[in-house]
Amino acid sequence: MVRRFTPEIRILIGCYAALLLIAVLLLPLRIEEILQLIASRQHSVWGFLAWMAKPPGSAPLSYLVQFPFVFALGVSRLGARLPSLLFGLGCCYLFLRLAKSIPLRRPYLALAVFLLLPVQYEAATQGRPFEQALCLLLVATLMFVRLIRAPTLKWSIWYAALLTLCLYTTRYSYLPAIGYLLFLFAFVNRSHERRAIWFALPATAAPALLFVPYYLWARWQVNSTWLSPPLPPDTPSSIYLQALRGLAGGGITGYVLSTILLLGLLAGVWGLFRSTPNRPGAPAALPKNIAIFCLFGGAVSTISVVLVVDLWNRYPFHATQVLWAMPGIVVSGFAALERLTRAAPGRPRTSMRPFWAIGAAALVLLLCVFEDAQYAATVREDLRTETALIPPLLKGDSCVVFVSEGLSPALFLTFQPNLGPRVCGNFFHGRAVLASHAYVTPFQQEDAESFFRGLNFTEISRMRAGGGQIVIMETAENPAQPTLR
Repeated sequence: MVRRFTPEIRILIGCYAALLLIAVLLLPLRIEEILQLIASRQHSVWGFLAWMAKPPGSAPLSYLVQFPFVFALGVSRLGARLPSLLFGLGCCYLFLRLAKSIPLRRPYLALAVFLLLPVQYEAATQGRPFEQALCLLLVATLMFVRLIRAPTLKWSIWYAALLTLCLYTTRYSYLPAIGYLLFLFAFVNRSHERRAIWFALPATAAPALLFVPYYLWARWQVNSTWLSPPLPPDTPSSIYLQALRGLAGGGITGYVLSTILLLGLLAGVWGLFRSTPNRPGAPAALPKNIAIFCLFGGAVSTISVVLVVDLWNRYPFHATQVLWAMPGIVVSGFAALERLTRAAPGRPRTSMRPFWAIGAAALVLLLCVFEDAQYAATVREDLRTETALIPPLLKGDSCVVFVSEGLSPALFLTFQPNLGPRVCGNFFHGRAVLASHAYVTPFQQEDAESFFRGLNFTEISRMRAGGGQIVIMETAENPAQPTLR
């Protein structure tokens, strides 16, 4: 295994590690990341288990992996995100292995596009389960490619085990396996592929059955008030437009990049099987075509199921839901570029064709870099900074209110546990400090403020910090206190 880490791979992984580490250390923790690491701050095993079952669609494995890092490094950016960074480096190596096993003629260029895709970059720099699940999915995909080329019980068991780990990390990461299997049925008329189907079918079904016990245990513990990020004001109402834009960023650039990626996905399978056995090279190309077709199926099944679930439940679309489609999208797109740069039989080769492929990949890379920079520049959530402003305001007869209640106190108390005794137990204080995080809606904010106005409190000062805001309200009887400037 060590011999496969060539100097090129070491340099690439080193550069990617530096890029991720900069973002990991500089970007503030987002609320979704804080909600996950709170599990590692519980004071009992049962508290830990109960917390990880609270999020809708929960899965336990990422919490178990993150726990020792948070325990050792504390509530910090590095402690929460180091697992994602390490799994991101694993994805770097595994995707290259996948690209070479297909094989693609330009695996390193495909790898660069994959690593810089906005959804992949965000996943690798956040303390969330997505990068861990993607790393496991890439290993499972490599096992699937090996299984369809050499169907044996050994690879079938490995494939089932890896898919089970995917399910226990993030449920949606299992979706590509459905497409892999369904699209493999297109070759059921061939004896070799028919044998592969018999091994792949139980390996795909078994993980879903193995996940049932956890699902039944966790479904009754889900917190219906679990926080989710508010949609940007310019979010389109159509789920399809949300998906088109959100697949690869946001704004006009997101639409352009998503369109290019989807066109590449479709072009990758167009004409895959037009070659016939009597044409030179057709039998040798068939394993590659089957692998690309199944990866295409994995991308289709992922995107389709996510859209159906979001439509059924009226959920907004989030790019992390379709992160698992990205390996298939990139591989399929580069397979299409290979065919465009390959001269047709009977026609002379032209030296300009390879430049078209490099130019198209360069355009995608530029768009990805632009979207990654936009993401890094627009992260506004910084609850640690906002929380640090609260203690100096709690002077004299004062208390603090964490607006929207629910999970809000747990978020603020993660950074300032000493605020616990200062939470308003009654409303006979002279001063109330209302602290709101970035996910508090305008309705919740107005509801909290109007409640205190009804108790004869008057707004003294207001400031925005860390994506949220702090409002100081006092009664007329309260003696003058230093106010916020």
